Amino acid sequence: MEFSEKLTVTEDQINQLEMHSVINVLSVIMAQLQVIQLTTSYPELLDSSIKNTEKVIDAARKQDRLAFSEVSLNQFKEVVSSALKRLKTKQPVLNDESTVDEYIAILKDIFDVAEVRISELKSRWNSPDQWEVFKTEEFRSDFKKFFHALEKNSKGSYRIIYNIAEKEEKDYLIQFEVTGDKNNEISLPILLKDIIRDLIANARKYTPHGGRINVGISQKDDVFKFVVEDSGYGIPADELPEIVEFGYRGSNVESSIRTMGGGFGLTKALYVTQKYGGKLWIDSVLNKGTTVTLEIPLQKNAEPTHQ
Repeated sequence: MEFSEKLTVTEDQINQLEMHSVINVLSVIMAQLQVIQLTTSYPELLDSSIKNTEKVIDAARKQDRLAFSEVSLNQFKEVVSSALKRLKTKQPVLNDESTVDEYIAILKDIFDVAEVRISELKSRWNSPDQWEVFKTEEFRSDFKKFFHALEKNSKGSYRIIYNIAEKEEKDYLIQFEVTGDKNNEISLPILLKDIIRDLIANARKYTPHGGRINVGISQKDDVFKFVVEDSGYGIPADELPEIVEFGYRGSNVESSIRTMGGGFGLTKALYVTQKYGGKLWIDSVLNKGTTVTLEIPLQKNAEPTHQ
């Protein structure tokens, strides 16, 4: 199904879409802190870090740029780090036999991801129409780091692998290909990188353990094309026209899948695709999987920067 009708969103909704990726990673930090709080005999030690995270998430929703200065972010990181150090002194092994050190390592990785997302956000603020040029191999490598972060955040509930010969029952098999027709490079708006991450994360989220996810990125004949295909739950046929609406989730997953997002992923994908004069298609079969395809024409007058 092609979504050709212009998406209607309010200014407040646009702000949330612009901040969606940053809010998501901050929500993951919040979720980890809340899990720790539920598994410790000293939950009060996490109060200040949780309240601080809530403030940063609220600032992100309001696009409060002062909250994302280097000083403010370092202070936020230090509040969380100090809370975990105090907890480790009191209770190094939590009530579920996990350790504070495990969470310290997980949160370090999440904060690393947050720093990348916030850096990209600041680039968008400074140059909203800027396109970036990436070497295809560097782009592929960058996304393998993203896959590793997804896997690590699962705390061992699944693996992400790339070779079918190594696949075990609960592993996700991911194929990820990137090709560029000029100098092995691709060019894309900064915000589009968010979309790619979001849609891959959605494919993983809505595909049961052991599933397959195929990702393809191609730049050819002055067109950027992205496809993500999964073997997941799919979308009910009668809900497909509504699935891009702000905050909408398919009825077959909204109550059964734990999610910390706002249901904006496909809305954001369509909004950004249309913003840059592109097209978006979604094909889905219930209980068999979903394919999302977007195409964006290269803007020759955009000023690219090399990564």
